[in-house]
Amino acid sequence: MAATNANSELWLSKGALAVPENQRIHALTVWCDPAIWGLALYDDQTPWFTLIECLQLLTFRHRDRKELFPGLGGSPQASSHERQSYRIKLNTNLRHLLFRDQEVARIAARGGANDEVRWRQWLERTVKDFPDLDLSYLKAAFSDDFAHFSEALELLRSAEVEQFGAKRWTSRHLQPVGEAMLFPDVKMKDDGFALDRRFFQRTGEILYLMLNRSADRALLEHLVTMRVLNADGPWNRIARRLQGPDADATTDEPKWVEAPTIGYLPVPHLARYDELARDWVSILSQSTIPLEDALEFLVRLSGLHQVIYIAERAVDVSGRASLTPFVVEMSGSARNNPVQILSAERYKAHKMLPSQAVEAFVQSYADTSEWREVGTGPMDCTHAKRLLSRRFAWTPKRTAAASGLSLPTDQLQAMLDAAKTRNHDIGSTFTVHAKKIGLLTARQRAGTWYSPSDSLLEALVLANVDGAIELGQFLSILRRRYHIVIGPEEARTQSGELPVPLEDLRENERRLEERLRVLGFINRKSDDCAFVVNPFAGGHVATGRLVHATA
Repeated sequence: MAATNANSELWLSKGALAVPENQRIHALTVWCDPAIWGLALYDDQTPWFTLIECLQLLTFRHRDRKELFPGLGGSPQASSHERQSYRIKLNTNLRHLLFRDQEVARIAARGGANDEVRWRQWLERTVKDFPDLDLSYLKAAFSDDFAHFSEALELLRSAEVEQFGAKRWTSRHLQPVGEAMLFPDVKMKDDGFALDRRFFQRTGEILYLMLNRSADRALLEHLVTMRVLNADGPWNRIARRLQGPDADATTDEPKWVEAPTIGYLPVPHLARYDELARDWVSILSQSTIPLEDALEFLVRLSGLHQVIYIAERAVDVSGRASLTPFVVEMSGSARNNPVQILSAERYKAHKMLPSQAVEAFVQSYADTSEWREVGTGPMDCTHAKRLLSRRFAWTPKRTAAASGLSLPTDQLQAMLDAAKTRNHDIGSTFTVHAKKIGLLTARQRAGTWYSPSDSLLEALVLANVDGAIELGQFLSILRRRYHIVIGPEEARTQSGELPVPLEDLRENERRLEERLRVLGFINRKSDDCAFVVNPFAGGHVATGRLVHATA
């Protein structure tokens, strides 16, 4: 389907914003997941790539002196979806040096040759192999010291994220601790480069839209600008030095790629958006956390909120009363204890939620008079095909029947089956991202269950503890803000019942305390009193208000 006003005919989930007419959905095979969760949450876009895409958009707005978070349609009361475009620097020279050049390290390791010979050999080889690149500026930039140049490259290569994935050189990325370290994801064409959506399928744009619709966006804008967008630390300065003339390119169009539209986020406001922004504010407010570490925490927390968003939206659309908590087992070993068994059962139940939501979404259309009035004759089969194309961007396969089309009910069922069995569906995103952020553990012969990594625990402590709080209070916050259950008090149902024996939950809580002690986040005062502590507490960015993450 082309990007036309036909988007206005798409079937929407309850309370969703209309899809902008310039939103391109031509690559979709069925409009179900995007209608419920947005366009798009994608399993192959890792949490790191999600953050990078979000920062690409923010960097553009900062560079163009635009408000970072203008709100929905420019104001909190606007009823239309955001319409934004942005540009990203190609940064071709630096990306080539980091991810495609094979000669610098080899020449640097060669004994007996002086710097002048090394520079000449490398530049001559580069000109021969890559005639479109001019890297001659590097000799002066590094004062003729080839070894220094080689060391700078190796240092910057160590900042690569997701470096163990087998990806082309135009899809590899650095930790974004400065503007010079951002690259677009592109594909090579005969006339240059074009933006590609192979690994960057707008999950970072969805993250931006969530932040843009949060109540804390004004404070967040201040913190993101100060802590992230104005950053120019040693890593970024090395990158600018390696970039050369590209570092200051501002108007030369071939050095940029354009993202003409932004993703689609259906619901104007959710409490989950506010919880996400709250964690961003909390992490970025702590000035004693180095930016490199702060970004790592934001990756895990942002991924966690998007995983929870998937489950919460599924519960809402399918008409369920509430989301059953994530029972989190703290040993991380395949001991098959009652808490682990319950955790695995909860994961299986959560994994089924997206499929149930899709069923409910399709049924919401099947219950309309528009669909119920469709008969069973040949003309009705053709009419049903048109309706499903308009409402769901879906086209049925032709059959051997005389009309070439199935009955309307069969067409609807075939569409539902296609929505529930397609590759890269939202259920896959839930699982992959939960594993990537450290919420989900999978072991051979033991199965898959919720068990947090040390890195995720660290992020949760730093986002929710300002100074020190009692362990029970910390567990209560995890239950309230993230649906995470660890100990017996949080596991109790409204009737006071426990899903597993009391002692097993107490043991699970003790294991959490031991892990936090090893990480340096626990201060036990007595047998009955343990405090979760934030070692970074005390240093806050000036924001005009105190940030109390435990409030």
